[in-house]
Amino acid sequence: MKKAENWKCKFVQRKYTFEMPIPRKELSFLKIKYDATQPPLPESARKGQSFETIFGANQSMLELFLIKRKIKGPSWITIKSPKKVLDSARKTWCKFEVEVSDPKDCEVTVEDLNNESPPLSAISMQLKTVRSPITHQNEIAMISFIAHEEVQ
Repeated sequence: MKKAENWKCKFVQRKYTFEMPIPRKELSFLKIKYDATQPPLPESARKGQSFETIFGANQSMLELFLIKRKIKGPSWITIKSPKKVLDSARKTWCKFEVEVSDPKDCEVTVEDLNNESPPLSAISMQLKTVRSPITHQNEIAMISFIAHEEVQ
């Protein structure tokens, strides 16, 4: 396992009220942060002799971003200091792709909270695969899409 570099930790006070048998009161937890470019912790490292569990170990970076920036559903977002991604470095099929150096540069636009939500289109995709008798590998046999325009 590659060691995480540039990590920070501190004790924080948190209330826990979910499925684990932990007292329902404010407790001290050790908060550990490290760069998202580092690999996630393996399953074998998520339990130890001196600690019970690691919260958020299975959380994706997208989920963490949406929760921390309080982005819920279709809404207007203010993006500060965006940089256009070059076509050769794009990671999506979007027509226009930008990146920011700090997640705090993205926030729900407060002035537009009472305005109508922007139109949202969604697409559902399903794949059917079959095992090829020649190559003995799974191959895509069928792809189906359903597009939903202006989801409310």
